[in-house]
Amino acid sequence: MRNLAMALLIGLAATVGSGGYALAAEGPHATSSPIRVVYHLDADRKDTTTALHQAENQLAADPTAKIVIVAIGPSVRFMVKGSNTAGGYPFSLMVEDLQSKGVRFEACGNTMATLKIKPEQLDDGIVVVPSGMAELARLQSREGYVYIRP
Repeated sequence: MRNLAMALLIGLAATVGSGGYALAAEGPHATSSPIRVVYHLDADRKDTTTALHQAENQLAADPTAKIVIVAIGPSVRFMVKGSNTAGGYPFSLMVEDLQSKGVRFEACGNTMATLKIKPEQLDDGIVVVPSGMAELARLQSREGYVYIRP
């Protein structure tokens, strides 16, 4: 009797498990929906460079991904016209390349005020948001973006 009960439980689990998978594959997160990712950048030039390369790699693996890069703190500096990587490569070229692939760049207005950076000092196409942290929360909670902090 005990073996029969165990066999029934295993069969039920297998049936429910496969049905759950089928429902998940048809739901709002099905593979036909583009992945939405927000990258949270708040570090120095080296880490920012790494994060931009990771976004590039993600797009190479999944060109349909929707990516937003939100810069807070020291990372906002990479968005300033004329800024370079630690190796001397212009960040603006990396930003332009990613923008051409649909990546949106956002700078924290609070950080810009603290660092005395004016919007006109930023590379073209950079969006200034009032608060980078509030924007991260909004993208995750209201728009379903996955959070990545490289």
